[in-house]
Amino acid sequence: MWIERALAGIAPGWALSRMRARLAFDALNARYDGARVTRRTRNWLPSYSDAQTEVADDLKMLRSRSRDLTRNNAWASAALDMLIAYQVGYGITPRSDIRNGDNNKVDSLFGEWAKRADAHNILDFWGIQEQAARARVEAGEVLILMLRLSPAEARRRGLKVPLVLQVLEADLLDETFNSDRLDNGNIIRSGIEFDGQQRPVAYHLFERHPGALAGMAQTVFDRQPDNLAGLAFYAKRRRVPAENIIHLFRAQRPGQVRGVPVPSPVIGRLRELDELEDAALQQAKIQACLAAFVTSAAPPAAGPLEGKDGAGDAVKSFSPGMVERLAPGEEVSFTQPSGAGSFDGLSRHQLHAIAAAYGLTYDLLTGDLSGANYSSLRAGRIAFKRRLEQDQWLMLIPLLCERVWRAWVQAAVAAEVLPEALDHDYPVAWAPPPFEFVDPLKDALATKAMIRMGLKTWAQAVSEQGYDPERQAEEIKDNNKMLDSRGIILDVDPRRANATGSAQDAAQNAAIEIAATGLA
Repeated sequence: MWIERALAGIAPGWALSRMRARLAFDALNARYDGARVTRRTRNWLPSYSDAQTEVADDLKMLRSRSRDLTRNNAWASAALDMLIAYQVGYGITPRSDIRNGDNNKVDSLFGEWAKRADAHNILDFWGIQEQAARARVEAGEVLILMLRLSPAEARRRGLKVPLVLQVLEADLLDETFNSDRLDNGNIIRSGIEFDGQQRPVAYHLFERHPGALAGMAQTVFDRQPDNLAGLAFYAKRRRVPAENIIHLFRAQRPGQVRGVPVPSPVIGRLRELDELEDAALQQAKIQACLAAFVTSAAPPAAGPLEGKDGAGDAVKSFSPGMVERLAPGEEVSFTQPSGAGSFDGLSRHQLHAIAAAYGLTYDLLTGDLSGANYSSLRAGRIAFKRRLEQDQWLMLIPLLCERVWRAWVQAAVAAEVLPEALDHDYPVAWAPPPFEFVDPLKDALATKAMIRMGLKTWAQAVSEQGYDPERQAEEIKDNNKMLDSRGIILDVDPRRANATGSAQDAAQNAAIEIAATGLA
């Protein structure tokens, strides 16, 4: 295969013929029909490359086309917005899980830091999550630089924990930068430096975005923190230790070290759908035009349809209610529009494929609920939720949220705003935004039944709604205390009323009202 690659640059036709011949030869002994070369598959020439070679060759074009579609294609933009709204929503929130410590203090400290976590003072931590997740879908990957600040810089920013985050586009990581001859024995693949055990140890980043216009480029390292000062230069790159970088992407194949844009399988479909819509629109415009053609055997200017305007040109227009007599020999024929064609069916088919590529359901992408009912919506949401949770629990939480939490804890301990690690290095639980019910009443009753049967705990049900069970319990306790002190009994309070709204204990309820109001 390397021979064909070498020939491709100087004799592409020869290289293609060699590849076809080799594939045909390999197919002679194929045991699977899918591997045979037939009339239908003879032009199917898949690559034998490893994961990283395939990604590196096409990444720049895939990334550029994906961004262009997001800017200019309504369906690509809507799909991205909808996917991020469910993946991140208003933020994946942490809850400190120290068994013998003050969880509220840790959560409060993190919440205070999260408001000013952005190095540019534009976003909070939840906004950084949204921006990073959006860039990951659109470009396939994103970098988050974790900057540990000096005490002076932290005080200037009003931060108790000296840490800020900077979201960087993956373009700063050069996919063409490879090396097998580093002095320390490491290798570089697509701008990422690996040690002998294939672990990333450093990222080689451009100082400026390679796509920025001259004179407008923003230098990434203009104000680097103390721990990044004096980094070695590689041409126009800097070597940043891996401990300071979060590289957010999904590895679809073993050995893949760079991410691929999510809409990659349907980039062509999105573009063609735009072209299809343009063609349908032009067709509709043409069909809306009424054109008449006059055939006449009369002498020039003799018939009513042969009149001239002031410039001597033949002119005739139609007006409502007009009656016109034709001269002998004159005939009028009109265009016959052919109809709208099969645009609706074809566009619907394309939109189903686009929704599938983004991991959405058709109704979430388009808002089209025609023909939908509770059962179909619920079935679609179950599959969508399962795929969504993969992105949340296999990528966003372990690669982004957990990395930030560990860096934040280390910075907080170093700054002495938190004591030395308690209970296994400050464990944390993460709560993604709740997944809305299709039918709240039916789903709530189903949740209640599962809790009563022991298939789910009350705390699990609360967590699924994005809330902290301990805080929820404290709020319920405080709320019940407030209602009892005022003698208020609600029929939704299971302590005082049963499921039908009747009193659980009428005498007890009366005693509560008397104690609060003093009235017998």
